[in-house]
Amino acid sequence: MNLNMRVLQNAMLVLLVLPLVSLAGCTSENDNWVRLDADEFAVAIDDEEGAFLLDTRTQDEWEADGHLENATLIPHDEISERTGELPDDKSTTILLYCRSGNRSQAAAETLLDLGYTDVRDLETGINGWKNAGYSVIYGA
Repeated sequence: MNLNMRVLQNAMLVLLVLPLVSLAGCTSENDNWVRLDADEFAVAIDDEEGAFLLDTRTQDEWEADGHLENATLIPHDEISERTGELPDDKSTTILLYCRSGNRSQAAAETLLDLGYTDVRDLETGINGWKNAGYSVIYGA
């Protein structure tokens, strides 16, 4: 095989492998952040004694769509400014959710940046929670 053919094969291999390698860094979980489906999230709520349940939606969504019992409401874009409402112990399990699972991802990243080490996100959000048959409460 001549040198030009070998260079071309190596270039093609890089083009095939590079996207796979870059996707490896875009997974939905890392050492400190795990995305859970509704059933896994329900188990975590039951099993993780002392976990902090965090709703990252808006006040309007909290009131209109209901929320999980014992949740604390801190909108995702206010977490950095409201750290006094978060657990002091950075190893506390934080179970968080939003409407559909998008804003809670941003909130999870913020929590990791703040030093929390056990962050678990409801991948489907409260919509998926309700669709899976789990209940929510309305009011305060």
